[in-house]
Amino acid sequence: MGVRRNLAVEMSDGVVLRADVHFPTVPETGQPAPGPFPVLLSLTPYGKLAPPPAAQIGGGPTPRLIRRGYIEVMVDVRGTGASGGSFEMFGPDQARDGAEVVTWASKLPNSNGRVGMFGISYLAINQLFTAAAVGPDSPLKAIFPVMAANDFYRDVATMGGATHMHAVRGYGAVYALLNVVNPTLEFLARGTHPRPRAGGLAAVRQRGRDQRKYFWPLISEVRAGGEAAYDGPVWDRMRVDPLLPAIAANNVAVFLVGGWHDAFQRGAPLNYAALQNASVGRPASAPMEPGQSAVDRIRLMMGPWYHVSDFDGLRMQDLQLRWFDHWLKDDESAAISGSTFTFQALGDRRWYHTREYPIPEAAPTRFYLSHAGRLTVDAQEEQSLAALPYRSRGPASGRSFEQWSLGLNSYVTSSAGGRTRHDQDNSRLHRGALTYTTEPFDSPTLLAGPITLTVQATADTTETLWVAHLDDVAPEGVCRPLTMGALLGSHRELDPERTWYLPDGTVLRPHHISTRAAARPVEPGQLTRYDIEVFPTAALIAPGHQLRLTLTTYDFPHLVPNVPTRRALAGGLYHLHQGGPTPSFLVLPLADPEALD
Repeated sequence: MGVRRNLAVEMSDGVVLRADVHFPTVPETGQPAPGPFPVLLSLTPYGKLAPPPAAQIGGGPTPRLIRRGYIEVMVDVRGTGASGGSFEMFGPDQARDGAEVVTWASKLPNSNGRVGMFGISYLAINQLFTAAAVGPDSPLKAIFPVMAANDFYRDVATMGGATHMHAVRGYGAVYALLNVVNPTLEFLARGTHPRPRAGGLAAVRQRGRDQRKYFWPLISEVRAGGEAAYDGPVWDRMRVDPLLPAIAANNVAVFLVGGWHDAFQRGAPLNYAALQNASVGRPASAPMEPGQSAVDRIRLMMGPWYHVSDFDGLRMQDLQLRWFDHWLKDDESAAISGSTFTFQALGDRRWYHTREYPIPEAAPTRFYLSHAGRLTVDAQEEQSLAALPYRSRGPASGRSFEQWSLGLNSYVTSSAGGRTRHDQDNSRLHRGALTYTTEPFDSPTLLAGPITLTVQATADTTETLWVAHLDDVAPEGVCRPLTMGALLGSHRELDPERTWYLPDGTVLRPHHISTRAAARPVEPGQLTRYDIEVFPTAALIAPGHQLRLTLTTYDFPHLVPNVPTRRALAGGLYHLHQGGPTPSFLVLPLADPEALD
């Protein structure tokens, strides 16, 4: 491999981005191999020379791909690393930059004129913005987004309108830190390449200040309950969802990778369904229909992974190589055939295969919350009430802690041969909570797809917070956490155009309108319905195991209501309806594993 560092790439508005270009060389001479080769492009805010663990989600290069005939280009997005300009998270300038860098990269020496994009997290989301911006005749032919969001507000900034304050604050702190570390590394790196941070340490400190000026006001506004605490213009700029039809129209091949424990656990299946729908002329926000045709150039792979993961030993670069060999080199032998949606379930090593999402083989099954703490498929004629006092904190969930710290602990411990935290017992959450448990399953059952908890309840406050954990309970009593969801009561309004319904009107996947204008206080004493989106998952439930719903009012320490919301929640007491004419119930998608194997 050879490398050219900090090449200047001037954008149409005059801002200069900086790119490192890694390329294959002739082993005997060290000279650039003649090619022509496709170009693989990444645009990163973490720095081209990012240190571990940031390098795991934004560093390069990738020798395995370069040595097999690819030119790899890594570019610092504007306002980060060695690039000029001002940083704005997924702002319109970044999408335009992406399209312009694609054109520039396609004309590099020894390029064959075709470009692919790959990368994880921010780099994955940037691929989607760029693929929507390039137009139908662009050199960009294929992308490979790993752990990409669909809707930043609903995927990670909040859960049902309740803010993930520590996650957002930690994210901002990482950006600010890396944009001190990375310019320092650029300044100190050996070689004769250009040193755009020639202003020395003063320029390095200023880059960190620039990041804080972006994130800290945003975080302060969320804490104070300002506009950024609600869905709106701030989050619209970070939303991939409305751009997915443009990606389909541009005919870009997309291989999505997501994780059932990822920070963007909710978003990956929605991106897949929207891209498949748009590719065949259906509404992008609708669920796929059973039997719907699926295009081979749109694929999704999901597994029991956190945001930062070793993918349980899966050789991801081999898969990327096949994908790009097919789309960028016309290698038909590398084509990936078969089902377009493949996944591994929690508790199972086998791969499942389907094409649609939601999964047609997984029948949505209603389980009623009963007075005896049971989840039962039989409706209860007799009505009863269960009291749930509001608590702002309680025992921490290990899985939740791992998910919103991006799985770094699991990545480190599993790399050292240890056990990941999502396997631990979740039963300590039951203290002071409401729990509901199914009968033991008598045969292997696959839980796979979107999950909704519908709660009918009264409250004595103008705000409520509902947090639902779903666990697999082994015969010996160990509770393995599977997934969770939450809803702030004032954000309960459903968007009928984006909510997924079953034929009988049951909500399969709620989509809440979380704008300030749509927020409605809870009326004390009035029976109110809450449709809670529990993030989708896939898990194999073994014979003799049970499913348990744990209902609390906190996810400590991650869900942190803002200041006015905390005031409205304080001292609340909720009474949940069980059975009778207004029952509370859980909708679970269940399948025979053999139907998808």
